[in-house]
Amino acid sequence: MDKQDKKTNPLGAFVEHQINMIEETGKAVVSLLPKDFRTHTGRALEEGKAGFEALFDGILDGVQGGVDKLRKSSKDESGDKVKVEVE
Repeated sequence: MDKQDKKTNPLGAFVEHQINMIEETGKAVVSLLPKDFRTHTGRALEEGKAGFEALFDGILDGVQGGVDKLRKSSKDESGDKVKVEVE
């Protein structure tokens, strides 16, 4: 953003400065942490993500199996849907 844009768009200039501030603050905090800490923290986050993915995949498989079972049980031997009457 050049000086002319900043004069005509103060909100845009403000947002740009705030983004730069957040980026620089993040870099400052990261520079305080030892490299091994950052490495192990990154690995821990990856393991946590992998754990949740495995959990959600298992849940999806279970739900899909239940749906498939319900679909099979709602058909008769000829493969047509069974009509169920409710009183």
